[in-house]
Amino acid sequence: MKIIVRLLPLILFIALSISTADPSYAQQYVSQGAWAVGIVKGLGWESKGIPQQPSLMDYMDLLSGRNFINVNLKNYATRLGTFPDTLTYNVNVEHCGRYRLIVYVYGNPVLFTMDNEPTVSSHFSNGWNYEEPATFILKRGVHRLSITIPKGSSIFALYLSSMAENAIQPKGGWVAAKPLDYGAEASTLTMAMDVAGKLPVQSEIPPAVRAGANARQFTFQIPSDPVLNFNTTFQGPSRGYVMVDNSIVIPYEVRGTDAPPLNMKAINLGQGTHTAYLKILSGQAPSSFVIYQHNDSPEACSALMRSMGFNMGLAYLPVPYDIARASLGAFIVIVAKTVPYNIARVSLEELIARMAKNKMPNELDLSGLPVKQTELPSQRVIRTYKEPISPMVPFED
Repeated sequence: MKIIVRLLPLILFIALSISTADPSYAQQYVSQGAWAVGIVKGLGWESKGIPQQPSLMDYMDLLSGRNFINVNLKNYATRLGTFPDTLTYNVNVEHCGRYRLIVYVYGNPVLFTMDNEPTVSSHFSNGWNYEEPATFILKRGVHRLSITIPKGSSIFALYLSSMAENAIQPKGGWVAAKPLDYGAEASTLTMAMDVAGKLPVQSEIPPAVRAGANARQFTFQIPSDPVLNFNTTFQGPSRGYVMVDNSIVIPYEVRGTDAPPLNMKAINLGQGTHTAYLKILSGQAPSSFVIYQHNDSPEACSALMRSMGFNMGLAYLPVPYDIARASLGAFIVIVAKTVPYNIARVSLEELIARMAKNKMPNELDLSGLPVKQTELPSQRVIRTYKEPISPMVPFED
């Protein structure tokens, strides 16, 4: 209970914020824009990912991603240094987001530092390889990136990608002033809590396959923006990674013989043609590679959230303020990973009753969100990428 009490100020602040984001829905329903702000605050991403003078699009960009930055390495690529070298770049980030650092490197570990974040490094050492050393939460503006390349090592390409993995948005994208319905609430909670892999499998997607001695390339086409995961079977020990387009790198390691199928992390891709590039660093090649498409409809997400104890109505119905507040409070406690969910749920019900009975102190003026209100009626929808992105380098075996 002490943990719940410590979380109470955050829950109260977000609860009052979502009730006042749009006067037409105040005290009745919650707008999608206000819900996006609540999710960002609940995940603790606001301080790093939102600028001082934000708009609602900043919050929605941070959740949805779908942005891509190619850092020009100034012809340094493929040159093997004879002594350690440090490169520094000012990277202009136009959209807030969770940017994965995707690099194509060779040799000993290459070091990367973004602003004042801890330094991270690559770690594969056998040949040229894709790596994803870190994910950075970045706000709009210029960020300082330093790269330290040791003797005998090199870097071919460096991308910052907020695409592919875990896009937190309603089906069809965010619309700031639209009332939040149960389907949109469930879809965003499913992705924010990283439980999309629990959604029911809807179908298999057949890929076109190219194979070499130490690599496999799977090209496939998807008609919408589904949640996917790769199910891979190995007959013996194997270690390597799967690189999807140039947006995400998923490492894997299988130990022992007759290992069970490996269900890789569920990801969210946009409509179009995509390439999954599997590199085998050591051990055996996969005996099967199956692409599963999950049913991520608002109805399926609502059913999943209902099974986890959330109060869910029909997917198309708007969410009343009290229910949205309770769901957001439960979500905050779950992602904080501090108390079991069933205990948190009972405690939150007690908190809601107390909040309804007692007025907030007068000094807490939360009459509006700390965002540009001119963004509210814009009806702008988060971008989805329209063209597939080719792999960074040609297929190699």
